[in-house]
Amino acid sequence: MSRPKTFSVTPTRGGFTLIELLVVIAIIAILIGLLLPAVQKIREAANRMKCSNNLKQVGLAFHNYHNDNGYFTPGYLYAGNYFSGGFNATSNEFTWITLILPYLEQDNLYKLVVFNSNMGALPDSTTNTTVGKTVIPTLICPSDPTALDLSLGAYARGNYAANFGIGPFVMIHTNPSATNSITSPGPVGMNSQWGFAAVTDGASNTALSSEILRSTGNDLRSVLHYVEGPLYMHNYSPNDMTPDAVRSLCVSSPANPCTGVFPDWSTRNIIMTSRSRHTGGVNTVFCDGSVRFMKSTMNVATWRALGTIQQAAGEIIPTNF
Repeated sequence: MSRPKTFSVTPTRGGFTLIELLVVIAIIAILIGLLLPAVQKIREAANRMKCSNNLKQVGLAFHNYHNDNGYFTPGYLYAGNYFSGGFNATSNEFTWITLILPYLEQDNLYKLVVFNSNMGALPDSTTNTTVGKTVIPTLICPSDPTALDLSLGAYARGNYAANFGIGPFVMIHTNPSATNSITSPGPVGMNSQWGFAAVTDGASNTALSSEILRSTGNDLRSVLHYVEGPLYMHNYSPNDMTPDAVRSLCVSSPANPCTGVFPDWSTRNIIMTSRSRHTGGVNTVFCDGSVRFMKSTMNVATWRALGTIQQAAGEIIPTNF
């Protein structure tokens, strides 16, 4: 007699129920929500450190220029009289960045500069156009997400500006100097040749360069090789939202406001503020080469005092700024 066949039944587990699936998704969403701010903070901390290191390099370049020439890089060289004497190495539309290129490991780019051609009329047929269009990575803060477009199709931008002092910075056409073109001079200015001896406030108490936000369109703020780009003043605290007073080409934005107050180069009347995308302040390199994070909430009187090379009457700089 044959045995009846037996069948073993293996218990099976059904798939996730809808409720279980929703619970898993909710848990994952919570974990992402907890991790994302931490990741963003870590990324911004790294960006801020990279930005600080960039400014350290800028400060070192200023110092090396000083070692070779006996003074910090002039912000802008202009002989006056509406360039009636032509364009040359002592009177042109270039900036401190143009002059400091060899000290930023940009010697090959510096060799392309044609000093007897107007740097303020790019693009032109000279190699100045190549200089003007070249982005310099050391001068870019990774925290600024603004697109790296060209102003007027010819001028690359950056995030670091030289301290011109307390503005406005104005155009003087007869015997222009670092003192008659600004209200209270900083270590860099028109035709300036300020060395350490001129910084009577003390090198550790005088800002040399700080951050600015890159502009867009044909706005000239933040361009590298034209004087209306890489400069700032200490009239207002870091990240203050008082609109910059600049040329009428400016493109205002909520983070980088501006008002056009003059139409062309000959009538410049500029006040620009140091701003960044960092939370709560800006990186600033001082004349002694140290880089410090200056808070947006700092006392404006202290910030103004740090912006000038000579102590004003009654001016006191606290030790804990």
